[in-house]
Amino acid sequence: MKKHEMQNVGTVFRYTVQQHYKTKSVVIFLVILFVLAMLSFPMIYFFNGQDKEVTETQITTLYLRNEADIPMDASEILADSRYSALKIENVTDDDDAMKQRVLSEKTAAGAVISLNAEQMHFSIRTVYGQNGDIENKDARTLNRVLEKALHQSVLKTLSVTEAQEATIRSSVVSQVAKTADYLNGTEETGTDTHVFANLFYCYLIMIVCSLSMGYVFQQCMDEKVSKLVESLLVSVSPTALLAGKCLAVMLFVFGGLGIIALGIVLSYFISKSLGITVSADLLQSFLHINLTSLHLSPKTVILFIVCLILAFSICMGLAGAAGSCCSKTEDTQQASLVVMMFIMIGYLTGAFAPMFERDSVNILFSLFPLTSVFTAFPNYVCGKIGLPVFVLALVLQAITAALLARLAGRIYRMMMFYRGAVPKPAQIIKMLREEKEAAKQAGKEDSHGA
Repeated sequence: MKKHEMQNVGTVFRYTVQQHYKTKSVVIFLVILFVLAMLSFPMIYFFNGQDKEVTETQITTLYLRNEADIPMDASEILADSRYSALKIENVTDDDDAMKQRVLSEKTAAGAVISLNAEQMHFSIRTVYGQNGDIENKDARTLNRVLEKALHQSVLKTLSVTEAQEATIRSSVVSQVAKTADYLNGTEETGTDTHVFANLFYCYLIMIVCSLSMGYVFQQCMDEKVSKLVESLLVSVSPTALLAGKCLAVMLFVFGGLGIIALGIVLSYFISKSLGITVSADLLQSFLHINLTSLHLSPKTVILFIVCLILAFSICMGLAGAAGSCCSKTEDTQQASLVVMMFIMIGYLTGAFAPMFERDSVNILFSLFPLTSVFTAFPNYVCGKIGLPVFVLALVLQAITAALLARLAGRIYRMMMFYRGAVPKPAQIIKMLREEKEAAKQAGKEDSHGA
């Protein structure tokens, strides 16, 4: 690619960005995305009633029936400021008698603590009067306080210290490795964590590629539809025109993702002010993954951004080559097949590759350019490939992105005045060869003339 062909890229980039954000619907859409992202955690708080807790209780009396072998320490309940004035009465009533006690007082609640010896779990049932002054969330809050108090009572009964409890609750990172890997200190994640990391990363890449594909197709057709290409080519080469538009598309996509990320960060702090606790332990227990085994560090964030940009560049190269063949909107459906095949092959590879748990498979998919953008980064983070293999994968991705960018530029230049149906791959290859031969012939004629 010659240097003069990339002149005025910045001009095309600025013009495309200005035209894009000049549209009111685009700005409105971004504002809506930001607002929805900012309200994500508060909306969970609003719709999930189980996360709501009272700040002031209406319960004045608690009738407590403890059927477990563990004595309940009442001071642990009263330690909560909301229930510091709570009157606790230990009773041995049956369920009917407990019901009558609760119904006879509008501000009374009852609780039954039991231990299932077979399944080895405690059960706490908190009841309140239907026509009393106690709300459902008030009783749920008290039930949570009872859970914490029972837990502390069990620890005291068994003489368990805080340090011992922390040791008991420590997570376990399992590793199955060859002797060579063990001696080298290489740590691999489990299959569940590897599958989760691959699926999460592949899904993110799929979203980025899908968004960029539509943008690039539209940008490639603008000049053809508006008939402005003749005047544009006077000052801007076709390659610079495509490069400037692709850079603008990168700003559109990553700018939108950045707005969503900013909204989620603000939502997190808003949720903390509303009393919502966001814990990674819940995610780990629900998905059966262990985030502590991932090789995460500040360096990982930089590598993540680099991998995301390379994946985006490769996808834009494919989309630019396919979009250059489109003369009207109806052609985009046929042209998008190439990009969609790339996305689906990469996504399915990332989804099923971890299940093989073979080093050869992980290395192969990490180095093959079309699957590398989906699998190399999660494989490295999960310890499935080493740093040399990962660096080689990034180099191959960069070379692939550069070659695709050059190919897209050639096709865009060649198809600039094309107005027919979308040509087949064999036709494009033939046209590229003819264009190359014509360029060589023109070069020879210029040399003879000189």
